[in-house]
Amino acid sequence: MKKQNRKVEVTVKVHQQLTYEHVSYESLFLSDTLMEKRGDKSIYVSGEHHTRLARIASVIGEDKIPLYALLDNILRHHFTLFEEMLVREFKDKSKPLF
Repeated sequence: MKKQNRKVEVTVKVHQQLTYEHVSYESLFLSDTLMEKRGDKSIYVSGEHHTRLARIASVIGEDKIPLYALLDNILRHHFTLFEEMLVREFKDKSKPLF
């Protein structure tokens, strides 16, 4: 029996009360980073995302921040924004060891 891959696309709209009126993308993601050097873990992103991130870092960030630091800042923001949701869903899906 051949196993079939089924791909399901889901669109989720999350409404957060966020106001970015006086905040720039540059100040959120392209300024200081907590990373002092490249990490010891590798991740892979699509070519499309790599190109976009590289252009953002180059143009908006004026080549002052490396891609790994930009991505780390984006992920830090994402985890902060969705922390409650992630914790809730993780607890719902994790089973006790004993």
